[in-house]
Amino acid sequence: MNAPTVPVSHRHHPRLQLPLHPSASWGIPVVLAVLFGGWVMFVDHNQGSTIPASAVLGVVSAVVVGVLCYALGRMTPGLMPEIRAVLYGTLLGCALGFLHAVSGGSVYRSAGIGLGAGLAMIGIAFYIFHVREERPPQ
Repeated sequence: MNAPTVPVSHRHHPRLQLPLHPSASWGIPVVLAVLFGGWVMFVDHNQGSTIPASAVLGVVSAVVVGVLCYALGRMTPGLMPEIRAVLYGTLLGCALGFLHAVSGGSVYRSAGIGLGAGLAMIGIAFYIFHVREERPPQ
């Protein structure tokens, strides 16, 4: 005889939710800003710019990226996952497009690289936000 069939229940496995340290809200944007600003300064100086001019460009771009990363980190947790993914993708696409433009690439190629990277980030962030989304027990 066949064994009695039991309906398959899709159990939600609990995830380990590690709380972030409070300094992560400003620490991560600062690290990203310093890395991005240094990268911009390095690329701009290699393209023939003087050290003071490339330093100014690097500092300004670091401040802009740092402020935007901090704002995204503080304001987006309450938003829908789709909107959060678009915002993160937009920030990455603009940053990489700007970096390629600084390296001497054409406007069209920089826009294409930024668009491609932004769309890839939107897809990845959308997937991550939906996988990590808390669902009510059924």
